[in-house]
Amino acid sequence: MKRAWYFVKEHRFDIIVTSSVLAFIYDLYFGQHTFSLTIVGLYILSYAADHEKSRNNVAERKKMLPKGLVAEDIRNIKFVKSWDETRKIGLVKYALVYGGIFFGFALCGIYSIAIALIKRNLMVYIAEDPSHMVGFIGYTYIAGVITGTVLYRLIWAYNEQKFIRLTDPLHE
Repeated sequence: MKRAWYFVKEHRFDIIVTSSVLAFIYDLYFGQHTFSLTIVGLYILSYAADHEKSRNNVAERKKMLPKGLVAEDIRNIKFVKSWDETRKIGLVKYALVYGGIFFGFALCGIYSIAIALIKRNLMVYIAEDPSHMVGFIGYTYIAGVITGTVLYRLIWAYNEQKFIRLTDPLHE
């Protein structure tokens, strides 16, 4: 349970975006107006999580101040700890699972909304045949997976360089 809660706290942005996209799609097809209610609920949850994080951050800063550490040092220490845990899962799993599957799904929703706004008769085309809808969702998901995987691969390289810079005393 503790790992699941840590995962939710660590990836709450992806979860919020994915939930919003699902609520938007549900609202689009069923017209239940759940999208606006979901956005309000998710905003309240994210505000509560950020408020708790802010309160913990203030307490931690007060604790670190006598040791001579500043806010940047605290951020660097947190980054090193979290990246040390993340890099244990490996580059491929990080890029494919977090970038491809999770973030790719969010990008699928973003691409779908963007294409629906750009292409005027998209809903008519999708409604003509179920295979059109499946194809549209498939293509946008594949585009999201590819974009997410590439993006998270670049993020991995950036974070590795930062990790090495912060932990290797001989690195200039």
